[in-house]
Amino acid sequence: MKRVLEFIEVKKHEFEQHPLFEFMRDQSISPQQRLGFAPCLAPFAMNFGDLNKYFLRENPPSNPIQEMINVHTFEDDHHWLWYLKDLALLGLDHTVKFSDTLKFMWSDETQHTRLVCTHLALWYTQQTNPQLKLAITEAVEATGHVILYRTAQVATELEQVTHIKYPYFGQSHFDLETGHPIGTDNVEDLIESIELDDETCEQACELVTRVFDAFTHVLSEFMVYVETYSLEHPYTKRPATSKIPVAV
Repeated sequence: MKRVLEFIEVKKHEFEQHPLFEFMRDQSISPQQRLGFAPCLAPFAMNFGDLNKYFLRENPPSNPIQEMINVHTFEDDHHWLWYLKDLALLGLDHTVKFSDTLKFMWSDETQHTRLVCTHLALWYTQQTNPQLKLAITEAVEATGHVILYRTAQVATELEQVTHIKYPYFGQSHFDLETGHPIGTDNVEDLIESIELDDETCEQACELVTRVFDAFTHVLSEFMVYVETYSLEHPYTKRPATSKIPVAV
């Protein structure tokens, strides 16, 4: 598994170069705006709990690797509660017609974000080899580690102004994202010690690539969203001449 973990590190470095992260580092833009993609995240944030409960978790676990994955799913299956709280704390919990929300969430503009958990569930359930399931889990955790590292930095800036802690986008969530399943002692050493034959290693790396590609499409949707929607009107495109607010 060591080769797969090394490949994940390569993909993480590529993932970190996405323009959304450059946007999030730009302190000339208000921190609220740099987290302004939050409404667009809803399909993933709300589906991720179900992914952990009904697809990644196996009761009873059939092998030690699945047992390790199971333990981790109990950590990840309730983060949507933090997400809902942050929507309110960020002032993004607008009163909007339910039908308008549905139209946006099932529009082409959120296609990749809406389908990413479906893809993950499909790839996961297609695997009979627990080592390949673990590779998918590792790749998902790696993308989350990259994304939440950046949101935590922006949330920290915002906290200095608002004196409010943000449980989903803030430091406390990032601190849980080690990049590996948690809840198992010495998990990094344990994963690295798993032996893979060449064919399984190649299959694992292919799955890792699929995961990173899927989340790269998600980031691209977020980038389009922050460029075309406003904090005040999260489901109505801003005029083409309107600019993203700068920090004050």
